[in-house]
Amino acid sequence: MADDSRPPAGGASPAAPARAAPADLPPGLFLPHRQKIFIVSAIMLSLFLAALDSTIMSVAMPRVVSDLGGLDLFAWPFTSYLLASTVIVPVVGKLSDVYGRKPFLLTGIAVFLLGSVLAGLSESMTALIGFRMVQGLGAGFIMANVFATLGDLFSPAERGRWVGAVSGTFALASVIGPLVGGALTDELSWRWVFYINVPVALVALPVVAIWMPWFRSPRKARIDYLGGAAVIAAGVPLLLGFSWAGNQYAWTDPRVVICFLLAAAFIALFVWAERRAGDWAVLPLALFRNRVFLVSSLVTITLGFAMFGAIQFMPLFLQGAQGVSATNSGTVTMPMMIGIVVGSVAAGQFLSRGVGLRPLALAGGALMVVGPALLATLDVDSSRLLTRGYMVVMGLGVGVGLPLYGLAIQNALPHRLLGVGTASTQFFRQVGGSVGVAILGSLMASGFSRELSRAFPDGFETLKQRPQTLLDPEALERFRASVEATDPGAADAVIETARGALAGTLTELFLIGAGVMALALVIAAFLPSVRARTSAELVRDADADTPSAEPG
Repeated sequence: MADDSRPPAGGASPAAPARAAPADLPPGLFLPHRQKIFIVSAIMLSLFLAALDSTIMSVAMPRVVSDLGGLDLFAWPFTSYLLASTVIVPVVGKLSDVYGRKPFLLTGIAVFLLGSVLAGLSESMTALIGFRMVQGLGAGFIMANVFATLGDLFSPAERGRWVGAVSGTFALASVIGPLVGGALTDELSWRWVFYINVPVALVALPVVAIWMPWFRSPRKARIDYLGGAAVIAAGVPLLLGFSWAGNQYAWTDPRVVICFLLAAAFIALFVWAERRAGDWAVLPLALFRNRVFLVSSLVTITLGFAMFGAIQFMPLFLQGAQGVSATNSGTVTMPMMIGIVVGSVAAGQFLSRGVGLRPLALAGGALMVVGPALLATLDVDSSRLLTRGYMVVMGLGVGVGLPLYGLAIQNALPHRLLGVGTASTQFFRQVGGSVGVAILGSLMASGFSRELSRAFPDGFETLKQRPQTLLDPEALERFRASVEATDPGAADAVIETARGALAGTLTELFLIGAGVMALALVIAAFLPSVRARTSAELVRDADADTPSAEPG
């Protein structure tokens, strides 16, 4: 890739690089350090926006439903955002390799800004769902380019600390999202959950426009548009099927089955198109012959399975089983998120000091086995402090492992495939998370119903089918009143039994998560040693035309 000499969008030209980067080196390697800081700050703000909006709505949705109606569409503002932000990532990753990151990052911020304003102005649930999809598209453009941009600016030896900081930003946004959402909803309006994005986006846009050079490939390239369309067409029904299965509908429901059949057909079309496309493929199949890419992709899928599963079900354990007040629901996952922030930053610092990717990956994997295994030992009477301590251990493992595999892939691939490789890790992580939440959610619902049926063979069908009743104070009071009406004095015993059944079911899920991560740890053991090289070594190796990854 080469640095385009024309000034970037926005009119002002940034400071010129000290020297031009040789072919297939990070094109921003020799930019002034101050300029790099501006660029990294802007992309961190951009990622913060995308990550914040994936969680900020959780506590605002009851007020949204009260205002706009559409209770039957309650899950769709989340689902539409997830679909749009995930399926577009592989395509944008490929396009950014060919046409440069800058236009897609600017487009992502602008589209996200537009979607935020429109979502805040929504007058119906249907409109909100559509505008959330617009937001999701913008977020997908952003997420596909953030980590690849770091690869454009820094040598592998330098990337660790920056990737750790950016990953910590993602986790931090997930921590404060529910808190900010609750405060804005209570003090202003649920519409400010979206309007709050406007000032942040208006800061990020000019910084990217002015300070970020437009690096474009000097090679003439074609895009496999059929493969790009096929991956989007496969991703939508695949994620939708997993979002529905075991939650809104049974796994055998015709809607779920049709989604999976459509996904399978489009995956077959995608594979056929990519085999014909060769080097122009959106996701070249030859990448899977690279052991670093293959191992990293498999581990990333399992990491997503365990991470999203824990994030989804820890609030249910704390509130539903241990009776933590739902008033402060935004804080229940905070210990794990703090662990993720600390782990991400620490992993980056270790990498920048010469610690190898493989030892850190194994250490993070071990923590991710220990974390859910410890969570599996909890029960309704376990102390809150102990519960949160185990969540921190889980978070540390996720934080250490989260940035590593993307870095490993960046080290193992030529720079012309940086966007493709980086975007693929995010795509696989999101798919793994969707699969994990669907499977674990289905097991949770069936397991809870089974345990409660053992305790109470007859009656309490509402509670058996909806363990979420234990999370909703109003629903729980209605249930208590219905029990007292037929059997005075029995409500407390029934609710305590239900909490115990839910705790037992969820700890079984945590044990499954530990088993999945143990499998991931075994896979990670096959990760070749990849040396993170310095800027000087990159230049030397480029001159000597040596490979970028050294198996060890």
